[in-house]
Amino acid sequence: MCPHASTWSDPLAMLSDAARELGAGEQALYEVLSAGYPHAVLQRHEVLLERSGATRRDLHRLLTTAGFRDLAELQARVTDKLNGELRTPAARFEMRLGPAARAGLLPRMTLLESDNVATTLSELDDNGALSLAVDALLGARRRWVTGACRSHAFAHLLATDLSAVLGQVALTGGPAGREIEALTDAGPQDVLVAFALRRYDASTLRLAAAFADTGATVVAVTDDPAGPLAAHAGICLTAATASASFSDSPTAVAAVAHALATLTAARSKAAGRRLARREEAVRRLGVYAED
Repeated sequence: MCPHASTWSDPLAMLSDAARELGAGEQALYEVLSAGYPHAVLQRHEVLLERSGATRRDLHRLLTTAGFRDLAELQARVTDKLNGELRTPAARFEMRLGPAARAGLLPRMTLLESDNVATTLSELDDNGALSLAVDALLGARRRWVTGACRSHAFAHLLATDLSAVLGQVALTGGPAGREIEALTDAGPQDVLVAFALRRYDASTLRLAAAFADTGATVVAVTDDPAGPLAAHAGICLTAATASASFSDSPTAVAAVAHALATLTAARSKAAGRRLARREEAVRRLGVYAED
């Protein structure tokens, strides 16, 4: 289980306590950070030093005295804290996209998205969850993929890519509306891959719970290993969704879907033959204009 930001001390209070123990340079840095908090914390260190008149040594002393290894750790702590507290898009909009937050928005997004993908895929490789999910997909009789609302896009992506290399793949949930059919046919040899992110679509949670009751393997792709979808899953793939926008980041979630399809294809003995047959079907039906 991952630690939640709400259990940590407030980063600004930690910086305040440290600044009181130190000199003028550190206090000037704290004043810049607190005046523009939380956006000022997310600026590059060069910007913070220029605005405060402090030195790199001042910044290092302030951060380490406050209990942070470096600026990157402080920025990650603040980002996680905000991510946990701002529960709705409306709440996140002014904080992340208001006038005070617009400076450096694109570089901030670039760093966050890169970190989300790298952290997510590295952790799923280290803990073995991604490999377990691939094993489940390869060994299943039928594979169902579901997701509603925004998560339907991820489910559609995975179902499309899996269908190219495996048989018996079906998309359910969202506009497809095949939940009853899926549950009617589900059994212990089947797999359901379910996507749900906060605020967790209730229909997806009900379907995952019902699939689990049949004995089917439920693979959750979600943002919280202790969240409501994970509670119904035998395998949980947790994606980092820290964001600089009003919406939680989709980048690592899409990367998990892509990794699942890629690793499944790489380990499937029949994937190459199926892709060749699929290509012949595409050619015969004249699916693409350039063909």
